[in-house]
Amino acid sequence: MKRQDMKNRQLYRLAACLVGAATLLLQSCSGNRNCDRLCGSWSSVEGKPDVLIYKEGDAYKVTVFSRSGRTRKLKPETYLLVEEDGNLFINTGYRIDVAYNEAADILTFSPNGDYVRKEVKP
Repeated sequence: MKRQDMKNRQLYRLAACLVGAATLLLQSCSGNRNCDRLCGSWSSVEGKPDVLIYKEGDAYKVTVFSRSGRTRKLKPETYLLVEEDGNLFINTGYRIDVAYNEAADILTFSPNGDYVRKEVKP
């Protein structure tokens, strides 16, 4: 194996580790970081229900605005945003992981896809 190939392989491994570390930082609200930047109204890029994230006391909550039944009446449901081992999630009866890409200002709910911040109109 050539010496240059070994150096390239090491650089690729280092790059993969750095990308993984950056992803973990974006997903967490621990330490000096807080979840205030998540607060606001979010709209799905895939047509899923809108969500609102807000702070109530020391807790962060996620309200999902979905329509149900024949009348398609708006039925908001609120869940606690939980952090465990540096990962965010909500428990709706099953775990939905939440990740935030600060650079792109995109919120991702797994498995519901990406959400973009709604613009605030004056």
